[in-house]
Amino acid sequence: MILLYIIIIALLVIAVLVLSLSLYFYIRKSTYLTDKEKEFIDFVIDMYIQYAEELEIHSKEQHTKISKQLEEIKKKHLKK
Repeated sequence: MILLYIIIIALLVIAVLVLSLSLYFYIRKSTYLTDKEKEFIDFVIDMYIQYAEELEIHSKEQHTKISKQLEEIKKKHLKK
């Protein structure tokens, strides 16, 4: 009977450890940005889109592709 209790406790401890580790890795993958950080990133994206072509950082085709990707990132991650 005592062996059964030990097995049950061990299984519960293992379950708690697995759930704790999975929660830890899930939280670690998530990126939480403050509103101020989001505003700054949004500003930098807008400035790149606006002035990168004038400064000739990339070719026009590359600028178009990069701008499109930045707009998608902005819509996906920086929703207000």
